[in-house]
Parts: sequence; C-alpha cells; structure tokens
Amino acid sequence: MALLEELIHPLTLQEFSEQYLFKAPYAAHFKAQAMKELISWPLLWEIFQTEHADCWLPKKGQLPPEPSLQTGKLSFDQARKGYEEGRTILVRHAEKAHPKLAAIAEDFHQLFQDPVDIQLYCTPPEEEGFDWHYDSEEVFVIQSGGEKEFRIRKNTVNPWPQHMRMPKNLQFEKEGPSPEIRCHLKAGDWLYIPSGWWHKARALTPSFHLSVGVMALTGAGYFEALLSQLLEDPRWQQRLPMRRFAHSASSQEFFKSLSQHLATLLQDSNRFKEFSSKNPPKSVNSQIHF
Repeated sequence: MALLEELIHPLTLQEFSEQYLFKAPYAAHFKAQAMKELISWPLLWEIFQTEHADCWLPKKGQLPPEPSLQTGKLSFDQARKGYEEGRTILVRHAEKAHPKLAAIAEDFHQLFQDPVDIQLYCTPPEEEGFDWHYDSEEVFVIQSGGEKEFRIRKNTVNPWPQHMRMPKNLQFEKEGPSPEIRCHLKAGDWLYIPSGWWHKARALTPSFHLSVGVMALTGAGYFEALLSQLLEDPRWQQRLPMRRFAHSASSQEFFKSLSQHLATLLQDSNRFKEFSSKNPPKSVNSQIHF
C-alpha cells in the first residue's frame, strides 16, 4: 500500500482524487503516526554532515543579510544559531540528502509518476518561515514534531500556477476578502494543500515538518510532450496557407484537418498511458525566490 493510501484511509485513492486532489485542502489527525519524530535534530545533523547545498534560514520570506548565509550551504552550527535567532531552518530537495527521505519521495513518485521533492522545516515557536505564498506543486504537509497552525485561502490571482512561469512577486495584496481555513497540526497529523492555494504557517511550539511536493502533469505539459510527435508527422510539416487567404474555403479545410488530428491524439487514452509509462524526472528542478 502506498504511503498516501495509508494517510487518506478510509478514503480510497479514487475518492480522494475525485473529492480533493487539485480541488480542495484535506487534513487528517493521527494518520501520519509512522513519521512522528522522523524529523529531528539528529536527522538534521546527519543531513548537514553531507554538505547538502540547498539549506536556508528564512524568516517571513527573507534571508539573513550576511552573504555567507545566502549561498544555500550551511553548517549545522550556523543552522542552529539561525534557529535560536528566530529563523526557520529550511532544507530543500531533502530527498537527495537522506535515505529515509529518498524512500518517501520514491513512494510518492511511484504512485503519481510525476516529479517529487521534499522540503524540511524546523521552526521556532511563534515564528513564520514565509508569509502568504502559493506553490505550483501539490503539497502534502506531514507534521513530524511539535505543533503548527496553517492558514489557507483560495487563490483568485493565479489559481493554476505553472512551474516555469511562477512570478517572483506573487501579489497577495491583489486578493480580495475570502474565507480562510485554519488547520492546527500536531505531531502525527498531515495536511494536503492543492497547488495554487495561498498558505502560511506559524509554529506554536518548536516545530518539525516535512513537505512532499508533487509536480503534477498539466494539459499544457502533455501537449508539449505530444509536440515532438507532431513535428514528425507529414500533416504538420505542410506549409500554412498564405495569410491573405486565411479565410478561404481551402484554408478552413486545412485547419479543420489539423484540429481533427490533434483531437484524435488528445482523446487517445492508450497514447496517454504509453506516455505515462515512460520514466519522467523524479525530482522537481526548481529555484527558490526570497
């Protein structure tokens, strides 16, 4: 049984997909007991011994002013000192830094067949690592230690963010009044936040949580994958009619033929299954913005 199936039980994957996935947040108490206390100071120490080069100390989305703390490479002592000064220890792509986290990422990858990354957050009491923000990934938050309150809102500014087109300024100030969901997580609880939903979190006690991000395939992404096939098809290698005759009967017939062929490709479930069976990248290649 996949880890997500254990987390959503008694819901089935189909029920979770139809009711929540890509649509609405979902939280469950006690379902992540197996990962309670997984994230801890000893595990962080092990990660920092690998000299993992994607470690940060944000506070309200801002890094410390010292240049040495803005490179992504931190020592354990630097991280602990930053924590004591009220900063969150953030480890991105943590699946590359520890085998236990790699196993969790692989579990999600096998289920979704989409790129996956894991981020670790160690946050002091009453602090926030980031202000309001949203992600292009599906986010599965697992509270491993301590308590944290998440605030979540629907996104009307950019409800379907594209990974490669994520703006640096997310423009939360453009959001009008909307209902806010508050979710109090204790160790062993978990929360799903759909891509695009605004969220921020405040630690109520010393808090350790991991965030599993799944970069789900979009329609545009699938179309991009089909493009290589179109480039090899003689129908798509033909020259377009002269622009001045774009409204002629022959031109309209030409474009109708292309649209019918494209519709056939998009409706071919076997082609999609074949595409899905190929090994996609396992990790999300992303950049962080502070």
